[in-house]
Amino acid sequence: MLRRTDVIGFAGLAMLLTGAVLFLTGSEGELTWVYWMTGTCVWFAGFGVLLGWLIWRAGTFSERPAAKPAGGRKN
Repeated sequence: MLRRTDVIGFAGLAMLLTGAVLFLTGSEGELTWVYWMTGTCVWFAGFGVLLGWLIWRAGTFSERPAAKPAGGRKN
């Protein structure tokens, strides 16, 4: 189930993809280094955001209360 905070993960993924596109498709001769630097920075930032979100999201799984047994039976 998606939470409102999952937008952070999608933003990190979008930054990761945008950085890769900028890095790999710089076509103008004069500005190639700008595309490479911008793409690399955006890629690393996106990777950091995505990794941070994954670690944070994995930590929230342990905070869920245990499920009650079905049928009201005691174990």
